[in-house]
Amino acid sequence: MEIPDQILLKDLQNGNQSAYELVFKKYYKALALKAYLMLENEMEAEDLVQNLFISMWEKSQFLSVNTALKAYLFKAVHNQCLMCLRKRKTDQQRLDEYTHTLDLITDEEFLSDVEHEKMIQYALEELPTQRQKAFQLVYLEDKKYKEAATEMGLSVNSVKTHLKLAIKMLQEKLISFR
Repeated sequence: MEIPDQILLKDLQNGNQSAYELVFKKYYKALALKAYLMLENEMEAEDLVQNLFISMWEKSQFLSVNTALKAYLFKAVHNQCLMCLRKRKTDQQRLDEYTHTLDLITDEEFLSDVEHEKMIQYALEELPTQRQKAFQLVYLEDKKYKEAATEMGLSVNSVKTHLKLAIKMLQEKLISFR
């Protein structure tokens, strides 16, 4: 006998793990199919749906559901797929731009770029440890200020200050490139 979604939703909102498992078993295949039809990649679709369920459980997102459970899940998958497709498009544009830039570089320019890269690396290594770490996390690893602050054990404002000072120092050291 299948348990109605309204009861499952109430159980989920009360933190019942077996209800979570029932919802997963009940909707996983249909949600994965929906994701596959949008993404046209089976592994990516399955990962997306699994990550959605994990995220919903970890963040207790079922507490905010005020519509039909099925509709909520399908809308969530749809939105995640749209975000994934947008990311794909952005990644492809970046790759195209990078490829185009590489096509324009001659061998001579490449050698000078290697020299420039070494100089930049040297300038980075001369930065004080905290500034170097802040620069690495935010600009090279593309982390948000808050993530960098957490990882460094500092406040967001301290990270911003370290970044500002790091950039100033790098500008001064690399002014010879102009």
